[in-house]
Amino acid sequence: MLLLVCGAGATAQSRNRHKPATIASDPAIIDIHQIDFRNYTFSLNNRPYKLIDGFYAETLATGAQWGLGMVDGPYFGDLTGDHKDEVAFVFSYGTVNAPQTAEARVYTLRNGQPVLIATFPVANNVSCVLDHYIHIEDGMLVIERIYEKGTACDHNEITQYRWNGNAFMPVGTVRRMPCRCM
Repeated sequence: MLLLVCGAGATAQSRNRHKPATIASDPAIIDIHQIDFRNYTFSLNNRPYKLIDGFYAETLATGAQWGLGMVDGPYFGDLTGDHKDEVAFVFSYGTVNAPQTAEARVYTLRNGQPVLIATFPVANNVSCVLDHYIHIEDGMLVIERIYEKGTACDHNEITQYRWNGNAFMPVGTVRRMPCRCM
């Protein structure tokens, strides 16, 4: 009897030796809030840029730097009607201490990865900075654009967008207002 028990134990041990080891892995991303967009690598003009605390800079020449910064956001809210949050924010980029270009971006989460679903121009090579360019209101994305005259602000326009299942479409009336550069 003792020999049978020892034999059974040895057989069980030999079976356990051939089981693959369980490897601990990072938990799957199931919510867009898990992604630190202020310390993330983004593509702009087919080139990756790694933000560190919301900013990236590189030297172009002696005394000249090019920068990319998250200047508004990130803001979270359900913008596509799927009961899951999307994230929206604004980048500003260009030569540091010179007129900047700005764009709003909206990302959603698909298969555990952030996916860019929309880009909106906000400012084009203008010396004007706003305290807020975007916000999320009742499932709509509200964007304030800067329209320039030369490199100075001429006027601002506020447009509301709603997701139609494929893209963001403007809704309501576009509101034009005087410049409110900071």
